[in-house]
Amino acid sequence: MSQKPATWELVAALAQRQDLAEAARTALQQRYPDAPPAMVDTATFHVAIDGVGAAFDWLAEVERFLREPRQGFDGGATWHLLYHLYNWQQFQSLLPDGRAGMLEWVGQAKQMLAEGDSEAVSEALKQLEAMLQGGLQPPDFK
Repeated sequence: MSQKPATWELVAALAQRQDLAEAARTALQQRYPDAPPAMVDTATFHVAIDGVGAAFDWLAEVERFLREPRQGFDGGATWHLLYHLYNWQQFQSLLPDGRAGMLEWVGQAKQMLAEGDSEAVSEALKQLEAMLQGGLQPPDFK
């Protein structure tokens, strides 16, 4: 296998962590000190609370498929992992801006509203709300 031994050591350490959520929250707060607590909480969920389990479930599904190829590959395991990775990617683009970035988005929405483009404002705010809540569905690549 092309994986470095350190990779498996890190994965094993992650699997054995008793403080995963707290460690993730602390790391995210250190890395993104300007991010609002609600964003850090949602990122913690997607990365550590449910995301790690989804990654492990996907790996287990790969092994199950290798053992029983006739049973097929459970797409639910892939979708679940993709959901968390996609939302983490969304948050990764928002977290560095923190509160200041969010205020800038609000300012732009106000400007669009002042220009009379309420439809664009509504769509932009819906997208921002979905990103901040961390509930976006990954695009369908079919």
